[in-house]
Order: sequence, then structure tokens, then C-alpha cells
Amino acid sequence: MPNYKMTRTTTILTLTFLALLTACDNPKRQTEKDTVTQFDTTNAIKIGDSWATPKPTFEFNSLLDSSADTLKLVTCAEFVYSPFGQLNNKSDLPTSNLKNFKILDRLDKMDIGEIEFQILTLNKSRLILFFDNDPEASKHSYIFKGEIKDSNVNFIEGIKIGMTKEDFIKTFFDNFPSELMTKYNFLVFESCVQDIKHTYSFKDNKLQSINFITDSYWTVNY
Repeated sequence: MPNYKMTRTTTILTLTFLALLTACDNPKRQTEKDTVTQFDTTNAIKIGDSWATPKPTFEFNSLLDSSADTLKLVTCAEFVYSPFGQLNNKSDLPTSNLKNFKILDRLDKMDIGEIEFQILTLNKSRLILFFDNDPEASKHSYIFKGEIKDSNVNFIEGIKIGMTKEDFIKTFFDNFPSELMTKYNFLVFESCVQDIKHTYSFKDNKLQSINFITDSYWTVNY
């Protein structure tokens, strides 16, 4: 009998010790799990149920109402105003990223008088530029409108027709979940000072075209 009592006591003590050890270990494991799955949302934006982190250079401003396959972002980055680099007037064109375009100067009659535009063409791509040097004007882009479809059009930031959607997103985001990458085939960048909108269209994970349009009541054709 004494041996039985001793064995029983030893068993109870052993089980109690193991229970205490497990209880001490579980919070530690839970803490480690929480540390692994935790995501810093300090500089992130919530898109649907997911979080994405724009690069500081993107100068994210706000998220606009987006449709099932279109993501609309407002940015204050210089890129949205000058995607081909800084250009101050038409004399900068021959040495710019647009130097391989054919350039035509054209005067159009507008409600304020004759306005000069630069009409640029290259294969399937075309642009209309307008250099407004009014010092009183708000910040704006030199692009009036345009559509880019050729891979030999040179943007800054390495943007190029034919690049993968992932490479495009990585140019502007430090983190962008795969579920968002798959969901959106159209990305729209709008300038934070109301002026210009870029629409990037993807098909089969490749950048197919880029469309530019400014917020202007003028009608100007190619």
C-alpha cells in the first residue's frame, strides 16, 4: 500500500509540473506567433480587406472609389506631373526622354486666343503637350493628353510598355498583397492638385497601354 501511495503521489506531482510547464510555454508560443503575423499599418493603406504600403516617394494622398478591376489612387509625387522627366518648354524636347518622337508645333484657336501645342507621334503612341509658363498658374503637367502603346517610349522610374504588373507595382509600393495584384488590371493615378490622370492597363500580367488626360474643358484633337 505505501508503495502505491508513493507512486500515485509521484504521478500527480509529475502531471502538475507538466501542466504548469505547458501553461508557461503557451503564452510564449502565442506571443511568437503574434509577432510573426503582425503587420505594421503605420504607413499602409487599406484596400478592401488588405493592406498595402506605398513607397514614401509615391507621396500617397488618398484612395478613390474603385471598381471590381480598377484601383484609383491620388498621389502628389512629381512622377504624376512629369512621367517623362522635368520639361519646362518645347526646347527641352530634343534632349529629353521624348526625343525619339516626331514633334509638330501647332496653333489651335481657343476661347482665350491662339494656343500652341506640341503634337508628338511614335508608331502607335501619341501625345499632346502644352507648356503653360504662367507663373500664377497652379502646379500642372505639360501633358495635355496622350496614349502610349509602344515599348520604346522612355519614362522615368523605369516604366515601360511590356513590363510585368509586379515590377510596375514594386516601383511605387513596398508591400502590395498578391490578392490585390491579381484583382486589379487597371491602375489609375490622379494628381493631388486637380490636373492630370494616368490609366495603366494590364493584360496577361503585362502593361499594355497608358492613357493620359488632363482636367481641361478645351477640346484638342491629335
